[in-house]
Formats: sequence, structure tokens, C-alpha cells
Amino acid sequence: MKTPLGSLLPKTPFNRLLVIAATFVAISVAAGCSETGAATAETAETDEMTAIVDSAGIAETATEGERIVAVLGVQPGMRVADVGAGDGEWAEVLSTAVGPLGEVLATEVDEDDVEDLRELAENSFLDNIRVIEGSATDTGLPEDCCDGILLRLVYHHFTDPQPMRASLRRALRPGARLAVIDIEPQEDWRRLEGVPERGGHGIPLDELVAEMTGDGFEVVERFDDWPDEDDHFCVVFKRIGD
Repeated sequence: MKTPLGSLLPKTPFNRLLVIAATFVAISVAAGCSETGAATAETAETDEMTAIVDSAGIAETATEGERIVAVLGVQPGMRVADVGAGDGEWAEVLSTAVGPLGEVLATEVDEDDVEDLRELAENSFLDNIRVIEGSATDTGLPEDCCDGILLRLVYHHFTDPQPMRASLRRALRPGARLAVIDIEPQEDWRRLEGVPERGGHGIPLDELVAEMTGDGFEVVERFDDWPDEDDHFCVVFKRIGD
């Protein structure tokens, strides 16, 4: 049983005033906390209502790196690949996403790019990027190695797409996702030697889907307007039957 504060003090006019004052302060503090809590809840509700997301549940304000991580379903500890990693910009994004217990396999065919990636891997603060040298017909990725694979503006550079698709298919683990970000053919861009003719530098979205689905892949998600630059798109695949 709680003892009233007033019973602990001598019954004098001054002490009665102290009790009244203390009670008033306690009531005021409680009211203030209640108002603050209500305001916080209202703010959270407003933020939730105004957060605009697309069909994949990705906020429209997300960076491209955040979108890539989201569509691939990258989680800490995973092993993912960046095929045709170039300067390593997206390998670094993936490196952060998989964390110190994960691994990023960054592949390239150009010797200079391979050396640049190796320097990046050596200087990576997470120390979880492994560089793999591929070829025109093979990614160089081990079989059944990847929880996710990224190809960003790479697929349309393949001079021999069929064996590259086979290499990608072998590298995926069951249920793993492969995200292809590419661009509709650009007539005024430089021509690429040895690649299939597709009406310019790039590949039509429907042609990419037809090639992939005709060779052991199925579409998981499709983004006809990838929020980066004009004419970019993203298609997420997995192996048929996974």
C-alpha cells in the first residue's frame, strides 16, 4: 500500500503548500509527456503515409545502389557477384550490403580493369571483394556460388551471349536472383565490335527478356523505367524451376 506524500510531512501550512506544488509539477510533467508521445506518433504516422513506394516496395527517393540491393534481395553474409564490374562502383555498394561475413565476386575481362579492381579490393575497408578474370564466353564464376548476380550495362556488350548465359545460370544458387540493368539501343552511341546487331548501342528490353527466358531463366520482376537515366530498364530473373 502506497503512503500519501502528505502523511510523511508535519501538518503545517508551508508543508501543505509543498505537497500541492509537487502534485502540480507531477501532473504538468505527465501531461507534457503525453502530448510529446502523441506528437511523435502523429509524426510517424504522417511519415508513413507520405512515404511513396513503387510496386517492389522501394521508396522513390532510393538511390540506385539501394534499389540494386533491394531487387537482388541482398542480405548480410551473402555471396554476390558483379559481372563486368568496371571501376568497382557497384561492387563497393554490394560489399557494404553483404558486410564482413559476406563476399563480392567482381569479374572483368579487360586486363586493366582487372588490375584496377584488384587495387580496389586491396584497399576495401571491408576486405570482402574477390576479383575474378573472365572471358568473352565465361564469367569465370564458380558453379553454384552466388546468392545474387548483377549485370549493370554489361549484357549488351556480350559478343557471344549464349555461353555467357550458361555461365551465369551455373553460377546461381537455387532461388538466387540475377538483375540485368541495361539500356534501349542508342543510335548515336559508339558501335561495339563483335556484338549482335540490335539497332544501336544497347538492347531492347523485350529482346533481352526473350533471350533470357529462352535459355533457362524466368522473369521475377520487371522495371521498364529504371530511375537512373532515360531508356534504362531492369529485369530480375531466376533459373526456371528454382
